[in-house]
Amino acid sequence: MNIVFMGSADFGIPALEKLAHKHTIKGVVTTPAKPRGRGLKLAESPVFEYAKTHRLGPILKPPRLKDPQFAEQLKNLNAEVFVVIAYRILPREIFSIPEFGTINVHASLLPKYRGAAPIHRAIEAGEKETGVTVFRIDEGIDTGEILLQKKTAVGSKETTPELYTRLSTLGADAIEEVVEKFHTGTIQSIRQSDELESKAPKLSRSEALIDWGLTSGQIFNKIRAFKPFPGSYTIYNKKRLSVEWAEAHRECECSGQVGEICAVERDYFMVKCGSGCLKILEVKPEGRKKMDAGAFVRGTKLKKGTVLG
Repeated sequence: MNIVFMGSADFGIPALEKLAHKHTIKGVVTTPAKPRGRGLKLAESPVFEYAKTHRLGPILKPPRLKDPQFAEQLKNLNAEVFVVIAYRILPREIFSIPEFGTINVHASLLPKYRGAAPIHRAIEAGEKETGVTVFRIDEGIDTGEILLQKKTAVGSKETTPELYTRLSTLGADAIEEVVEKFHTGTIQSIRQSDELESKAPKLSRSEALIDWGLTSGQIFNKIRAFKPFPGSYTIYNKKRLSVEWAEAHRECECSGQVGEICAVERDYFMVKCGSGCLKILEVKPEGRKKMDAGAFVRGTKLKKGTVLG
C-alpha cells in the first residue's frame, strides 16, 4: 500500500521501519527542528533523522497543519492511508484525505488512558495489563473506531522507559497487521464506549514531589512511572533528594509520623508512609551523581527520626 507516515518521537520508528519493508512510504511528516540541550541548538526529530538516513521521503515539516498548501502537498502524494504515531492533533481537512482514512497507534487499551501520557499513567495506577490500540482518527482525542488491540502484562517493577520500548515494538506489529487488513479488505472496526473512558493527562513537574501520606505501593508506582520525567524527589536538609529506586513494604513495624526515617541500615533506609514503608535503595542528592542508598547513608550520617519534606 501507499502510505504517508506522520510522527516525531522514536516510539514510532519500529512501525515506520516495518511499513517501509513491505509497503511504499510516499512521504514522512514530522515536526520542525526544535532547540534542545544547554546550547539550545536546533535538533531534528528522531523520525526525521531516521527518514533521512534511510532515504524515505519527501520529508515534510509543516509549521501549521491547517495551511492549505500542506493539504495540497499531501493530496499530491496519492497515499491510500496515513499512519500517525506520536504526532500532533490533525484537523479534519488532513485526516480525511486518504481513501482508507488516517489511523493512529495509542499506547493503551482504549478507551482507557486517553491523552498524552498513557504509559506513565498506567504504571502510576498500578495496572497489571496494558497494550496498544490502532484506531481510526476522528475529531476527538483518542476517540475513533478501534481497528485492533494487542495486550501485554505490565511487570511489577517495570518502569516507563522499559514499557515504552516494549509497546513501541508491539505497536509496530499492530500497525503492520492493520495495514495488511486494509490491503486484503478484511478490516473490521468497533466503536469505543465513552462510559469506560479514563484520562492520561500530560505530566507536570509539580507531580515529582513525593507525598509521604500515600501508601508505599502508590509511591513506588509513581517512582517507576515518573522515570525519566518528572522524576520523584523529597526534601532532606532543605535540599532536593531524588529517589531513584525503592521497594514498597505494605507491612511495616515502623512507628512515628508520615515521612519519618524509621530505620537506617548499611545498604538502605526506610521511610514511614501513609500505609506501609518505603525502602529506599538508590538516590540522587541535589547537585551530585546518582548513588546507592548505602553510600548516601555513610556520607551524610543519616539518622533515624529525621522527617523528610
